[in-house]
This record gives sequence, structure tokens and C-alpha cells, in this order.
Amino acid sequence: MNSPCRRADASLDNDLLDAAGAHYAAGRIDEAAQLYLRVEAQDPGDIRAPYSLAVIDIRRARFEAARVRLLRVTRREPGHFAAWHNLGVALQALQRWRQAAIAYAKARAIKPDAAETGFSLATVLATEGRTDEAIELYRTLAADPPARARALARLAILRPGAVTADELEALRREAGHAKGEAATETHFALGAVLETRDQFDAAFVAYQTGSARKRAALEVGDPAARPEFMEREHARAADYLERTFTAGFIASRAGDGVTGIAPVFIVGFPRSGSTLVEQILASHPDIQAMGESGALSSALDGRFPYGPATATGPDPFRQRAADYLASVERLGWKSRLRLVDKTLENYLHVGAIALMFPRAVMVHCLRDPLDTCLACFRQLFASGNETLYDLAQIGREYARYRNLMDHWEEVLPGRVKTLSYEALVSEPEAQIRWLVTEVCGLAWAAQCLRHHQTRRAIATASADQARRPIYRSSQGRWRQYERHLTPLIAALGPYAPART
Repeated sequence: MNSPCRRADASLDNDLLDAAGAHYAAGRIDEAAQLYLRVEAQDPGDIRAPYSLAVIDIRRARFEAARVRLLRVTRREPGHFAAWHNLGVALQALQRWRQAAIAYAKARAIKPDAAETGFSLATVLATEGRTDEAIELYRTLAADPPARARALARLAILRPGAVTADELEALRREAGHAKGEAATETHFALGAVLETRDQFDAAFVAYQTGSARKRAALEVGDPAARPEFMEREHARAADYLERTFTAGFIASRAGDGVTGIAPVFIVGFPRSGSTLVEQILASHPDIQAMGESGALSSALDGRFPYGPATATGPDPFRQRAADYLASVERLGWKSRLRLVDKTLENYLHVGAIALMFPRAVMVHCLRDPLDTCLACFRQLFASGNETLYDLAQIGREYARYRNLMDHWEEVLPGRVKTLSYEALVSEPEAQIRWLVTEVCGLAWAAQCLRHHQTRRAIATASADQARRPIYRSSQGRWRQYERHLTPLIAALGPYAPART
């Protein structure tokens, strides 16, 4: 994101623009915005103040306001590189992927050597399912030495099987001397490529090195995002939920929620097959999949029953339901369609969901624990998941999640439907029919069997896999790494599968 205009060289009030730029540079955003608004009002035809206000809008996460302003700027000055790039940023944040790709492409046409624009465009292309185009763009970016490590890593993480022998050697070299985030990315990417070549011991070393680097970076970063702190917070939250959502509490609040809607919530642990399940459901003509919206956490954050009992009246869950629906509507949900929310951490909120939406469908994606946890260890997450870069800690997190799911089954028997990943890949048609018709109560739609042909944006690490026909090659992958997994197996405790 580029900085606002800090200097005027036209007839507009130069002093105001310079003062606004000085405020922005000093972090006085409100003061800067007030001055830019004055300039904008004085001369609505000038693009400098609207552009700068759009940059401030992006900084404040007011992406729709930024989009509107930047469209005006680009119409008035089609050659404004920064306006097109930031328009892409705003559209990407609004999940308007196709329009974001157009905006980034226009910016890149104006300034072909702008690496950040190229990386942003490649990300959007991959999200849209235009994987081959993204790969070619990464190869173009890799021709520039400063961008090479990052570009090769992104290519390899997107589709490791596409990496050539020469690119693998280049990736090895980059992993040997890259610094910071690039070093972390290149090691995870190297692990993925080596795995496709059945070099599992070498792949594990690469994953382990990448995880150690990521964990070290987290340890010196924001104290609230350090792995040990996050694990303690997760344990505290799980304990609180189990103590709060007893069978008696749930019975006392029954009837408080919204009964006129039956949203579908996909819950579980990362890397459990949830993106595939979402893609299957999203292929149904009566479904609108919202991805990992985070809307439920926003509706519940800091409010009853998760924080102080600030909610008033007899129906706090009805209000939380209304807040949630308003949030997903702002994200583009069309109320005539059945809503699917794939925010996995909603497994924490099963009790709240049951009270907010008595007719909600909750689908628990469950995969072999060792395959699930290994897949987490092999994944460099874009954000969050701070506790998933150490095998023992992953095992503890997984056991805590399963223990909470066991609690929900005890206090809400039969309310959550479990879909086994192994059953899904072994008997796809039977499991998909069961999911669509019996679990979700929808009319059968054959498109759900052709889910890999459904064109939609997928912004998760499993995007490329979810666009392929169902395959079994990831089942039992942990056996290739078994001798390295002792800390994980010990931490899983009762959830470690019996080994033969």
C-alpha cells in the first residue's frame, strides 16, 4: 500500500496537502484525514486528496469506502499506478477476486517491475483457480534476484509437483542463504517439493527447519501471539466453555435463538478436509459458501456468555444471531441461499451456535489424527495458528480440540454430525449424498459429485487440492514420517490411533 500524496504541485492548497502529509507521516491519521477532506471539498476534481483518503480508508479497514474513492481516481487518471494497486488491495480485502485481479493487472501493465503488485496478482489468480497463470507469474517474478526466493517458494507451495529440477536446485540455494520470512517460506516449499519426489527424511528436515524459524519469529514478536501464551489462552478458553455450557445451562436457554434460518457450520481442526467439504456443498445451486468468514467470533467477542454478562434481556443468543447475520450480509451473503460458514475455530462455539440457531447444521470434519497433525506441521499458514509449528504442541492442541468436541457430544448429543475424511475419499458418492440430503436436508444435486468443476474463489491453503477430483494419496502419509513423530504421538494421548 503506497503512502498518501504528501505534496501538491498544482493550484490546489499546497499548504493543506503538505500539512496533511506531515500529519500522516507522524501517525496522526485523524488530523491528516480532516485536512484531506477539506482539500477534497475545495476541489472535487483533483485526485490527490481522494487518493490519500483512500489510503487512509485501507489503513482503517474501510475497504468499501476506499474502493469507491479509488474508482474515481482511476477514472480521472487511468495511468495512476498506485491507485490501481491499492484498488486491488481494497477489492482483495472485500473478496472481489476477479475485480482485484483486473486492478492488479492494470497496475502491473503500468509498472511491470513492481514485484509486490505481481505477488498480489499471483495470489488472487490462485484464489480464483487460475493456478497455471499464477505459476507462470511466479516464474516471471523469480527472474528478478531480489524476488527469487519468495517467488520460487510461492510456486512450490502452490503446486510442488510443478517445480522443475532446475527450480528445485535454485530453491535449495535460496533456502541456504535467505533471511527472515523468505528463509521460512523457502524451507516449507523445499519440504513440499522433496516430498513429491519421495525424499521424506530430507523433506522432514526442511519442514522442521521452516517450523523452527517460524516459531522463533513468533517468540520475538507480539507477546499476545507467542505460541506458549496462545496455548495457555486456548486451554483457558476450552475450560471456560466446558464449565459454562453444561447440559443444564443449554436447557435453560433453549428457545432463545433464531429459528427461521438453518445455516451450515463446518468445524474441525485445520487440514482435516474441510475445504473439500465446503467445495462439495458450494457446488449445490441453493448454497452460498462464505469461506472462513470469522463473523461468528466477531458477533460473540467480549459478550455474553464469553465475557462479562453485558447482554440484557432474556434472549442474548437471539441478539448474537442477529449480529452474526448482519455481519455475513455485509460480506455478501444473499439471504435466499443457504449459508455455509467454514470458520474451523467455530468448534469452540458449538454450544453458542446451538442456542443462536436451533436449526443450524454443524458438520465436524474428522480426519486421522496423525495425518491431520502432520499436515499442520507441513503447512506455513498465512496468519494465525501460532501453536502449530511444534509437533508436541500440535498434539496438545489437537487433543484439547477433540476433548471439547467430546464435551459437545455429551451436552448436545447428536447435534453435531461427523464426516470422516477417510470415508469420504473411500466412498465419495455415498458420503456426499448423505451430507447433502440427510445432514443438510437439501434436494439432491448431481453437481455436488462434480465439485472439482465448480468455479469459485477458494482462499485457503487447500485450494488447489479442492479443485481436483477426490484422491487418496494423502491417506496414511504419516507413515512415511513415523520415525520423526514420537513427540506428536505422545502428546496426542488417547487420540493417537492404534498402530499396526
